Amino acid sequence: MIESFGILASMLEKVGLAALVILSYRAILRSRWPDLWAGPAIGVLFSLGAAITMIDPLVIGPGIVVDIRVVMVGLAALFGGLWAALIACVVAVAVRIFIGGAGVLPGTVSIVVAALIALAFVRIRGSRRDLGNLALLGLAISLSLSSVLLMPFDFVVNTAAKSLPALIVRNVLGTMILGYLLAMEERREAEHKTFKQLAERDALTGLSNRRALEVLERRNPNQETPELFCVIMFDLDHFKTVNDTHGHSCGDVVLARFAEIISRRIRGSDLVVRYGGEEFCVILNDALLSNAARIAEDIRGQLAAEDFANGVTVTVSAGVAQSSENEPSVYTVIKNADKALYEAKRNGRNRVEIHTE
Repeated sequence: MIESFGILASMLEKVGLAALVILSYRAILRSRWPDLWAGPAIGVLFSLGAAITMIDPLVIGPGIVVDIRVVMVGLAALFGGLWAALIACVVAVAVRIFIGGAGVLPGTVSIVVAALIALAFVRIRGSRRDLGNLALLGLAISLSLSSVLLMPFDFVVNTAAKSLPALIVRNVLGTMILGYLLAMEERREAEHKTFKQLAERDALTGLSNRRALEVLERRNPNQETPELFCVIMFDLDHFKTVNDTHGHSCGDVVLARFAEIISRRIRGSDLVVRYGGEEFCVILNDALLSNAARIAEDIRGQLAAEDFANGVTVTVSAGVAQSSENEPSVYTVIKNADKALYEAKRNGRNRVEIHTE
């Protein structure tokens, strides 16, 4: 009985040490790697975790060691899928063979069996990370303990049988503790991404808000050879009248539709920002002033031809400006485009004006 508690205490200590894996897992979640590489990266992470726990294992007999390698392999399958489980399994097997001893064969078999059981478990139960599912996963991978039958009979009866309850509890608690902490990191990261998206996106139109311009300005410092770009500033004509006459719901439809018209006309490399209530800013990368003016005119014409509910029609005025080597700042060009926009308004609205020095 005392021996079982000793095994359990030692394994819980390893769980605490292995929890450092969480820091690396957070880095993977916050990286910009394609999804194709997320699984292998998680596999490498859990394989390193398995190797770390195998460096200083609990020795219960000559060449017979126990650790939480199967927990790492099981969690690799749950959090990273097939490739993660495969990588963790291969590395853990390699480390176990390198360590050597009388338990090499059953140790290797237990790792492979744990990986297969974990993958089958995820296939059947899904990738839920709640405590109940984690506990079931811990119980499932404990079936890998059957590999001890490959050991001599007297060892199985006198040593392994006594340690079996503690080893099962080790697997369950290890999977629950590490799995729950990793799941918490996932939830935090998901909330972080959601809040970040809400902070950077306009809820009505789905376009970027003015924060995107701050990011763009930081990415375009005063360089020796700055990349030239154009800015189009749009302002819906008499939009307050639309809201007052037909209601804000109609105004929202107009804003959403105008955002759609702009998005369909520009390239994927360009940026559309809802600059204010009815103001929109378009950043055209590597564009000539004449091309930017033509795009603005096309967008103006499309909106003017749009027929909203109850025969409502809306027009838009636009101002266009281009950056220069002397004026590489986004905000400077926006200011120039804004001057051209007000010129368009003074000249009767529903038109495009180009900023000239």
